[in-house]
Amino acid sequence: MTSNLLDLITRVDNVPLDFQQNFHPYYRLFVHPDPHPHGYIHPKTIESLTWPPTFTISHPDRTVTLTVSPSTPEAINASFQEVIDFALASPLFPSLTIHSEPFLIPGLSHFPDSLVHIERFASSLFGIATRGSHLTAYLPATPASPLRIWVARRSRHLVAHPSLLDSSVAGGVKATDSPLDCILAESHEEASLSREFVARNVRAVGAVTLANINPRTELFHAEILYVYDLEMPPDVVPVPEDDEVEEFVLMDFDEVMGHMLKGEFKPNVCGIMIDFLIRHGIITPENEPDYVDICSRLHRVLPMPTKPPS
Repeated sequence: MTSNLLDLITRVDNVPLDFQQNFHPYYRLFVHPDPHPHGYIHPKTIESLTWPPTFTISHPDRTVTLTVSPSTPEAINASFQEVIDFALASPLFPSLTIHSEPFLIPGLSHFPDSLVHIERFASSLFGIATRGSHLTAYLPATPASPLRIWVARRSRHLVAHPSLLDSSVAGGVKATDSPLDCILAESHEEASLSREFVARNVRAVGAVTLANINPRTELFHAEILYVYDLEMPPDVVPVPEDDEVEEFVLMDFDEVMGHMLKGEFKPNVCGIMIDFLIRHGIITPENEPDYVDICSRLHRVLPMPTKPPS
């Protein structure tokens, strides 16, 4: 059993806070002429991939720079795709087996209104941040019962984290979607909740940011998780619509805490649940000795831009 809530966050946020200055042995990924790094690539990945001539690798500076002329989103996307296609065809990347939907590369300054993207499953090869949306559907406390949360149980047939507990609704944000678009679509697809009901009642309540180095692969991965709350009427019950959710379970906050500490939640969802319990006054400075560290870790500054400069 995990000993405390801070340990749960450390499982998915283990990158030192000064990583942007002390990123050894990783190589920073640049997209010319943007001066900011948009990813962190492990040297083993540098050696294993085939890089087209649009990428310049500098070993003394530990940089990988993509330069295309003219510098258009289409040309940038095509260069990334060349590398991804090689990785998919190579036996050196067994975890990368299928094509996936395009995800934005957040924060590219010279394309504020265009879609520069890479395939979702390939983002970790480049150490690029991905975006997700998580909705917590809950019943508020009453004189007769405490606050309760609708928790999804992932299908036992899923490749990633089968049968673990999950947010009420969650999904990756596709390149062409906003975070709210994702929530509206996933609420219907996963929980049979109508778009009209969710759009009318959902509240955007913040974002959780995490940065992790996989202890097995050593790949860097950052996440921007947009957070939404949905207060549910007692007579509205989420029902699995697709094959990704096995069931929904209504849990009070003590049950949620217990299942998290037993390791029964999808790891990054613990950050979402802890953030929810803080915002609703259930985890407080009085009952959690690591309160300040937990709050700061859930909202860390990522070592890459998250929006284009104005």
